[in-house]
Amino acid sequence: MTGRADYLELGDWNAVCYECGRKRKASTLKRHWQGYWVCPEHWEPRQTQDFVRAVPDIQTPPWTQPPSDIFIDHCTPNGRSAIPHEAIPHCAIPGYIDPLYIQQ
Repeated sequence: MTGRADYLELGDWNAVCYECGRKRKASTLKRHWQGYWVCPEHWEPRQTQDFVRAVPDIQTPPWTQPPSDIFIDHCTPNGRSAIPHEAIPHCAIPGYIDPLYIQQ
């Protein structure tokens, strides 16, 4: 059976459309954006949304600094008292119970 591509054209050859499977001359086929060859009826441009690039979301601060090793003690009445598990280092007074001590 002969079709529309069955004729001699020097420098051209028969090829098949990837979409419909019809035999065409290779010079009439167009390269699809996905890489295969199709007839002009099945060729489609690439979706423009494929080229959209998002704005980079940089979440790092412009500069940082290492934390200081200095701990600032906050002395409380319970912390000044010499009671185990209540006393705060550098605040506790040996043998002292603050008059404002709140027992928990």
